[in-house]
Amino acid sequence: MRKYIGKYILLFVICLAIGVSVYCFIASSNKKSEGQRNTLMNRVANEMSSKDIGDIEASLADIINNNDWAKEYGRDNIPADISFVRSDAEDGPYAQLGDGNSVWSLSKDGAVFGFLVFSFKENSMVRTIAICEAVVAACFIVSVLFFIYIDRKVIMPFNRLSDYPERIAKNENADALPESKDKYFGKYIWGMNMLRDRLSGDNRKLRQLEKEQLTLVSTIAHGIKTPVANIKLYSEAIKSGLYREDGTPDSKDAEVASKITKNADDITDLVKELLESASKGVVVFEPKIETFYLTEIEEFIKREYDNRLNVLRIPYKIDMKSRVMITSDKTGIIRILVQLLDNAIKYSDGRGINITVDKNEDGYIFSVRDTGSRIPESEMPYVFNSFWRGSNADDVEGNGLGLYEAQFIARKLGGDIAVRYLEETEETEFEVFLPL
Repeated sequence: MRKYIGKYILLFVICLAIGVSVYCFIASSNKKSEGQRNTLMNRVANEMSSKDIGDIEASLADIINNNDWAKEYGRDNIPADISFVRSDAEDGPYAQLGDGNSVWSLSKDGAVFGFLVFSFKENSMVRTIAICEAVVAACFIVSVLFFIYIDRKVIMPFNRLSDYPERIAKNENADALPESKDKYFGKYIWGMNMLRDRLSGDNRKLRQLEKEQLTLVSTIAHGIKTPVANIKLYSEAIKSGLYREDGTPDSKDAEVASKITKNADDITDLVKELLESASKGVVVFEPKIETFYLTEIEEFIKREYDNRLNVLRIPYKIDMKSRVMITSDKTGIIRILVQLLDNAIKYSDGRGINITVDKNEDGYIFSVRDTGSRIPESEMPYVFNSFWRGSNADDVEGNGLGLYEAQFIARKLGGDIAVRYLEETEETEFEVFLPL
């Protein structure tokens, strides 16, 4: 909000500076014009003072129409009319005064014998300044209205959309953007939804391939374990002399059996490493620790799930028991909660979802509870295994990686996730604990 206010303040300062500059320029021009007029009137008065009274009026007409005077003093500074009034006239010179008129006396030998009344076009400085300032003010108002329009139609909508490409790039679960016929973002929203669908489809295929790869590796690894174990048993039997007629161990046989045992152990270690590396490659996450308020998590949930849950007619409630600052990976926590909330939605029976955020002396607790399809008690120990899906997930789309990813991230952040069934409320609760 501050950057928007600052923008309007800057616009106001610029318009104010333009208005002051216009005023100063017009005032300076008017002052210069007044100086030119005074110089001209003084010159005319001096010239007329040396002439006879009968020649003055004829000479005055020549001055008004003299182009040389216009070039020297400027056409706007030439009087529209100059009249001569004798000093003994019954209606003195002041009877002829009006707006834009000036009176200069004519004297000869120290005695005033008449007056010159100079009539200029109306001085429009005030009106010109008023018009210019009104134009500047109108420009300011139009600019403010334009900025408000741009803010509401372009900048603010774009700010709401700006993090969407990052989220789909990180493979975070994101709802499709609402379709819009907006001339600024309609095509952009359509394109982003197409990109989301494409990436989502590719991601599902990739997950399926990873699952098949891991299944293949696991099958091969487990298939190797039994023969290798038998090989080790046979080598131990050879080493003990079990297959010799006299039953006495032979040093050469023992040496060969030891080599066989060592190779079998090497194969066992290789299989173990292969299984571990295959499992670790499923989820990629490296913590980026920062400090933020827990309310930012609340704002994210409301922004991302309000509309979605309203459409699905699933009531939900966020209970923020603590709003303190936390030092952790905000993106990681959001990824955990997204997985838990998406699971709660997929398995929901429509009665509601409850989210609780709390803090105790040991750390921070994030809880997601729902009354959906219950996980059998016997399957609880396996829910966080990669590619594992419970017996209650037969008709629900998924790849069995969501809870594995959530626990993987929680442990990377030094915490863990627990699951339990609450008999009193008939809810399944997933509780995330992150240490201080």
